Amino acid sequence: MDYLARAMELHAKYPVIDGHADSILEPLEGKRTLHERSDLGHIDWPRCREAKLTCTVQVAWPSPNFYPVAPKRVGQSIDALLTDIEKGGESVRLALTAADIRDAHAKGQLAVLLNIEGAEGIQGSLALLRNYYRLGVRMMGLTWSHRNEVAEGNAEYEGSGGGLTLFGREVVREMNRLGMLIDLAHITPKGFYDTLALSEQPVLFTHGNCHHLWAHPRNLTDDQIKALAAKGGVFGISFVNTFMNKATATLKTVADHIDHVCQVLGHADTVAYGSDLDGCTPPPGLEDVTKLPYLTAELLSRGYSEADMEKILGGNYLRVFGQVLRG
Repeated sequence: MDYLARAMELHAKYPVIDGHADSILEPLEGKRTLHERSDLGHIDWPRCREAKLTCTVQVAWPSPNFYPVAPKRVGQSIDALLTDIEKGGESVRLALTAADIRDAHAKGQLAVLLNIEGAEGIQGSLALLRNYYRLGVRMMGLTWSHRNEVAEGNAEYEGSGGGLTLFGREVVREMNRLGMLIDLAHITPKGFYDTLALSEQPVLFTHGNCHHLWAHPRNLTDDQIKALAAKGGVFGISFVNTFMNKATATLKTVADHIDHVCQVLGHADTVAYGSDLDGCTPPPGLEDVTKLPYLTAELLSRGYSEADMEKILGGNYLRVFGQVLRG
């Protein structure tokens, strides 16, 4: 079988979603745009359509040097993303709901869903959270790697391993009320379990890998994978070299991590793609978004059924998006 040809058929037939990318960073520096094809970076709108990607989750990330002015940085990032969506014309649209993504797939459009990576961007204010929602943001990661008003990031786990703060609990409740997706990538294990216990809706872990295969603090243990699945959540497998063995990681290694989740759970209902492109050094074989069908081809070569591939490609995300997002 020509697995790549079959992969492209499936990418055309089903909505394909990548759960995490940092593509606005270079445009913010004036190095390129996202509405024009470029040889820089990993993702732009034309290359997404080449890969038959239906939805890219794009993040506004206030990196540590912007922490003192995090809302300003987040606002600039959202403005830049919305500008590139507008300049994409009829072929690109902002996604607010699962229905938007399904409609984009039917029309051959690219849908862009906005995420804020780290609650530094709300600086302890639920009002800011609500205003980001009004701007079209439909997902937020509670932490990046450091402690903030909501919780501790994984980089501080060995220090104290703290979980959600009292304000963090308010944020989880408010995100549930608004209909915002909660992203637990970068949080400590304590914060992970605190959020699963508190949230009334399924949550996401948009970009990470399996601790069983590579013992990195950003990776989920088998117990965490099972707990996320029990809550109805989704685990996006990343292309980040350092979350695997970067000396030996390839496209096949990423497929190994997807395999592991399926083996641990006995099904493909929880795993998805969460590349972290434009925020990482990807392994050979996944140099940019146009290589995404090659990962699908690798999974097909391992015997994954069409029904399972529909879930992995985007169906699992769409299930949670449909349950959480309201408009």
